[in-house]
Amino acid sequence: MFRSTTGSDLGAVLSFSSPGPGPWVDALQFLAGQDSGNYRDEWTWLAFLDGRPLARGIWWGPAHSAHPTRLDCLLVDPSVPHPEVWSGALERSATRAFIEAGAPMLPEEGHVPRPALISARRL
Repeated sequence: MFRSTTGSDLGAVLSFSSPGPGPWVDALQFLAGQDSGNYRDEWTWLAFLDGRPLARGIWWGPAHSAHPTRLDCLLVDPSVPHPEVWSGALERSATRAFIEAGAPMLPEEGHVPRPALISARRL
């Protein structure tokens, strides 16, 4: 199941980390982004299998914007087979929801290098 987050998902959102050298959104950055309005629950997505979060996508947007403008972080638990399938499905699900909500354009991939998109470790 792929869905945007709610306040009750904060622990799951913050449980992801990245062992790679590339940039990713850590817990402090995420919380600061939420405080500033640049990261929002409806722009943060999780993929679940049997109730376990396996992937996380965080989209960024200007604080005044109704829609996100770029994908900042996409992490998949490396223990799942074919993490690229999970990351692609999560990104497509979120993008579809953004378009249905009236986003005038597709969010761009931000500064996230491809290897970081499919490499993550759950804490």
